[in-house]
Amino acid sequence: MRRRKGHNTLGCIVLLCGLFVPFWYAEAVAAPPFPDMEKSWYGYQESVQYLKDKGSIGGYPDGLFHPKDTVNRAEFLKLVFRSKGAAEPVTEECFADVPSDAWFAPFVCAAKRRGIIQGYTVGSRQIFKPEQPIIFAEAIKMAVLSYGSEIAEGSGEHWYQPYVDELEAKKILASWSYIPWASITRERAADLIARYVRHDEDRVIPHLSPGCGKSPRNSSLTLLVGGQERTYLLTQPSNAGANTPVPLIVAFHGRTNGNAQVRAYFGLDRAASDSFIAYPSGIANGNGSYSWSDPGDKAQDLRDFALFDAIVQEIGNSACIDLDRIYVVGHSLGAWFANSVACARGGVVRASATVGGSTTMKNCTGPSAAMIINNPKDTLSSETTAEAMRDIRITANTCSPVSAKTEPSSLSCMQYADCPLNPVVFCPHTIDRDHNGEYYPHVWPQGTAQAMVKFFEGL
Repeated sequence: MRRRKGHNTLGCIVLLCGLFVPFWYAEAVAAPPFPDMEKSWYGYQESVQYLKDKGSIGGYPDGLFHPKDTVNRAEFLKLVFRSKGAAEPVTEECFADVPSDAWFAPFVCAAKRRGIIQGYTVGSRQIFKPEQPIIFAEAIKMAVLSYGSEIAEGSGEHWYQPYVDELEAKKILASWSYIPWASITRERAADLIARYVRHDEDRVIPHLSPGCGKSPRNSSLTLLVGGQERTYLLTQPSNAGANTPVPLIVAFHGRTNGNAQVRAYFGLDRAASDSFIAYPSGIANGNGSYSWSDPGDKAQDLRDFALFDAIVQEIGNSACIDLDRIYVVGHSLGAWFANSVACARGGVVRASATVGGSTTMKNCTGPSAAMIINNPKDTLSSETTAEAMRDIRITANTCSPVSAKTEPSSLSCMQYADCPLNPVVFCPHTIDRDHNGEYYPHVWPQGTAQAMVKFFEGL
């Protein structure tokens, strides 16, 4: 991305006027509960550590947790009962495929006695399918019923909706953060149960950051991440308070514009005045450019996913953040990275909004709403890569390929159907002049910040 004329001076003014925040040095890395969770979302690490400390969860004989592996039905029931206390003893066989001497029999049979599970009827036999991977909807049902809620189950394709509504009403887990029929991983299963236990026993509301209810402190603007000192700029909302959770936007700059420059031309400080807005600085390459990854990084393990995590954690520990309203924004290389963050942190990032950038990550870890703005004439972010990014998010959010025009019309936006919780809005705009009237299809179009904020607020 090329440098924009006149933004250096304005960036300095904004920096001086907007940041009356003293900074100190902060250590951003805590030891993960298991060695192979080092690159997991810090919230999942905390949930696993919480259950590990309670004696409810353990690793494998190799000392690892295998956080991305899927969980089967028997394993999940064990986690539920271990988190609540000892399972009841087995008195008889409860399913044809659950031998009384199987390790999972106490948990499965106790769940059947309590009406938590019914199993499947196959001919004259009742079976449980203990080794079948569990999906979110089944896991949520087991968790809700295990904690004593009386739910009238729905019928048909959306039988699980009453259980989903129960979690939503109690603010334990937002319904936008998962796909009900998707398999659940070990780290997300642990997170679901830890949220339930902490809500039930510790009276913790999971979507509120640790800074809620405490005297606010100034966030550190310098963090140690991966052994390197990293910095970011921070805009604070005027209405921030100890008991009022507010959104957090993390905005990423491009290859050749630093964070002070994009802070000036993005326009987010004015458009999202009720949000915390963090502007991280990429690592300078010594040739006037910046990066968010190291050469050879795997698409699912980019270097600065850890920086994003550390910034969210630091601000959340310092102030009252609504962890269900974390958004990412980016332009050019920053758009590529914001798209990658939203995909790698699916189910954590509520939405991304980007201009002129694709992604190299295809298998998202969960859903996240997306606004993708790209000029088809943009040679730095081609029409083909923008459409590929769109299709990745359509798949991750289980949208239909059917689309209809939506606002803002100035950006030629269209929205895809059948994914109301996590909409995908694609905007192949035709604005190709910058503020000086020069031909520049890679431009950040006028009104973009307002469009992005309106998109976020509509979720």
